[in-house]
Amino acid sequence: MVEHMRQSRKSGKSVVRGAGVVAAGAALLVGVTGGTAHAAVGWNAQYTAGDIGGAHAWGSVDAQSRVFVKVNIKDSKPGDAYGARVYLKARYNDGGTRAENLSVSGGSKSTTWTFAANVVKIQVQECTTKGGSTYKCASGWHTLPRG
Repeated sequence: MVEHMRQSRKSGKSVVRGAGVVAAGAALLVGVTGGTAHAAVGWNAQYTAGDIGGAHAWGSVDAQSRVFVKVNIKDSKPGDAYGARVYLKARYNDGGTRAENLSVSGGSKSTTWTFAANVVKIQVQECTTKGGSTYKCASGWHTLPRG
C-alpha cells in the first residue's frame, strides 16, 4: 500500500510536471505569435436587403492596420440573358466615401479591396446586368461586419 502511494505520488508529479511543460509551451507560443489569433469575418448578401435573384455576393472582412474586404460575385442564373454585379460603398470617419463594383456574366469572379483603417461602414448591393449595364438592383444594402 505504501509502495502504491509512492508510485501514485510519483505519477502525480509526472502528470503535474507534464501539464506544466504543456502550459509553458502554450505560453511561449502565445508570446511568439503576438497573442490572440486574428481571423477574417465572413459575410453573405443572400437573404438580406442587398440581395436580388440572379446574383450572389459573399466574402470576408479582415480588419488589421487596414481593412481587407474579399468580394465574390456569382451569376446564379448563367443560362439567362443577364449578368451579375455587386456594388460596394464605404464611408470613412472624416466624411469621405469610396465606391467599387465587380461584374460577371455566366460564372463567378473574386477580388480583394483594401480600405484605410478609418473606414466606419461598408455596404454591398447585388444587381443584375444586361449588356454590361446595370439592369435591376436589390431594394437595399447589406452592411458588412467589422472583421
